Amino acid sequence: MAQRTPNYPPILFVYQGSVEDGQDFFGALWPEARAIADPRKTLYTAFGIGRAGLRQIMSPEVAACSVRATAKGHFVGAPKGDTLTLPDLFLIHEDRVLWQFRARHVAAHPDWRRIVDHLPRGTLVTS
Repeated sequence: MAQRTPNYPPILFVYQGSVEDGQDFFGALWPEARAIADPRKTLYTAFGIGRAGLRQIMSPEVAACSVRATAKGHFVGAPKGDTLTLPDLFLIHEDRVLWQFRARHVAAHPDWRRIVDHLPRGTLVTS
């Protein structure tokens, strides 16, 4: 999305693996991506990102997401870090969190196309 949409905010990924894990993963999928290795989950903790419980792992909604992902050719790889960490997302502009997506389950994701709707009017996004 960010590569195709000129006014898309710059993205910074935070992941739990090692720097090498990130280089392998992003190098294959998005070499220009900016990412921070956080194996101790310091940023996850600071942002209050929680862990999934049984309902957030074993629900019909998660099963449906899994089937959809598999149909698109996405498969589960070797686990890295705490696999029960929820996939939350934050839109930060200057020094404020403007919007946050709090996952209801482990397979949740936001509508990435709509993130720009949460930027303040007239915001010029530059990388």
